[in-house]
Amino acid sequence: MPAFLPPLLSRRPANSSLLNPKSSLGHARMPALQPSLLSRRPANSSLLNPKSSLGHARASGVAGMTLIELGIVIGIVSILMALVLGLARHVNATVKIRRAQTELGEWHDTLNRWRLQFGEYPHARIDTTRDDSVDLLDSIDLTEPSRFPLTILTNQCEIIYPDRTVTFRSFLTSVVSTVDPWGTPYIYIPSDNAQAYTLFSCGPDRKSADIPTGAASTPDPTLDDIHFER
Repeated sequence: MPAFLPPLLSRRPANSSLLNPKSSLGHARMPALQPSLLSRRPANSSLLNPKSSLGHARASGVAGMTLIELGIVIGIVSILMALVLGLARHVNATVKIRRAQTELGEWHDTLNRWRLQFGEYPHARIDTTRDDSVDLLDSIDLTEPSRFPLTILTNQCEIIYPDRTVTFRSFLTSVVSTVDPWGTPYIYIPSDNAQAYTLFSCGPDRKSADIPTGAASTPDPTLDDIHFER
């Protein structure tokens, strides 16, 4: 080996960073930049997360609007419910009035069929086998279902012949209620000569000033009696 090699190997640079300039550059820069960046924090921590701060600001506003809107919705729903209930009551009352008129019409037709055959409206129990004896029907009692006007008429009115008995019930073409939709019996009043009659319902208020003598009569301030109308 030549004599000049050992001096070359023994020579090392005075600065070891010259062997790795990238390492030296990184080491030199980090101390200058890192402490300053980490030490700089905003005075307002919300600036680190602006969405969180904005969301908090909006939350109180949304909650306030929700309470107002809820109050408006409740008010609207209350008004609608009142309108619906009022309409339902009106429809229900109308349906009951139509039903009463229909049933009165059926009774009217039955009474007229009887008159066409016998020349008078039903009013008594007639026995032709006993010199045409006439037994008046029982007095009515609006508190006793068996003594409602049309119940008595249906159960007691008949004409007895030697070979047969004709009942008023047989003139009914269908089962018809003797009580109106409000639970009050229909009122049937034949005239004294049985050539006319009065037939009506006491109406929604269940009162009438036209109830015959002997029955529970009460003043009818609303005058809502329902008479048959063809």
